[in-house]
Amino acid sequence: MSPFFTLALQVFVSATCTALFSLCAYAQADYPAKPIRIVIGTPAGGGSDLMARLVSQRLTQAWNAIVVVEPRPGVAGNLAGEYIAKSAPDGYTLYVCYGTHTVNPSLYAKLPYDAIRDFTPITLIARQYNALVVHPSVPARSVNELIALAKKQPGKLSYGSSGNGSPNHLGMELFKINAQIDLVHIPYKGAAPSRIDLLGGHTDLMFDVLRTALPYRDAGRMRMLALGSPQRSSLAPDLPTMAEAGWKGIEVLTWHALIAPAGTPAAIVERLQTEIQRGLAGSKEKLAGDGIEIVAGSPADLDAFMRADMAKWAGVIKTAKIRPD
Repeated sequence: MSPFFTLALQVFVSATCTALFSLCAYAQADYPAKPIRIVIGTPAGGGSDLMARLVSQRLTQAWNAIVVVEPRPGVAGNLAGEYIAKSAPDGYTLYVCYGTHTVNPSLYAKLPYDAIRDFTPITLIARQYNALVVHPSVPARSVNELIALAKKQPGKLSYGSSGNGSPNHLGMELFKINAQIDLVHIPYKGAAPSRIDLLGGHTDLMFDVLRTALPYRDAGRMRMLALGSPQRSSLAPDLPTMAEAGWKGIEVLTWHALIAPAGTPAAIVERLQTEIQRGLAGSKEKLAGDGIEIVAGSPADLDAFMRADMAKWAGVIKTAKIRPD
């Protein structure tokens, strides 16, 4: 290869790279230049939908952007996860995932994506904690009294959950492992039917979302023993945490996070996270009244959270031999 041709090739490659870099920089600076889609892995009307619409409203107000929430329910979020993993990493297809995102890798034998490697973390949006509740007929007024009762009658007490692999199922299995008790699991297709059977006395206990359970506690239809949270809640300041009851590490929560396909430009990720954090700050007090804690942390915080959550539940799933419904 002649020196002249080599020099010409170097100039061409350099110019091409510069042009591509400039084009990418322009595209990011111009972001968003077209509608943004926020995919959720559940039907409309649930927690994922609420969180996606909070984000959507903020981006619409701040950027005058068109932001559409698109439900793609099925297989505990796996269909939506696969769709996002295979989408273009350009910031125009985002995903509000929830707890199953870090549970499914251990629950299912094979997934068509890697829950960490195939996604770019943006922000942990919010979390909501569960309380350990029992039917009033259960003669236990503390966590330790419940454990003593379960040890006297192994396999007699039953608990309901939203289904195999749900937060309240895994939380109870973690509790069972730590307390070394035998409880019978009865899975339902959602929290509502499991709660109905508890209220009817068909099951004995469950982990239920604090804000949802409070009216039933106040009406005397269920008894709360402890909150699966690192600290007490202003909604029920008299309710001790599981740690205060003597059982550290048993935190049972529902969480939602915003993620994107792997390779999404850092400048777009930073812009999204900054705007969401700024926008949701004004909603903290209002949502706290519903037991929802706004987080809106950094991408690095979300990455660390998801890795830790995945490792935590992998151990529980393996020990309890949990399989999908």
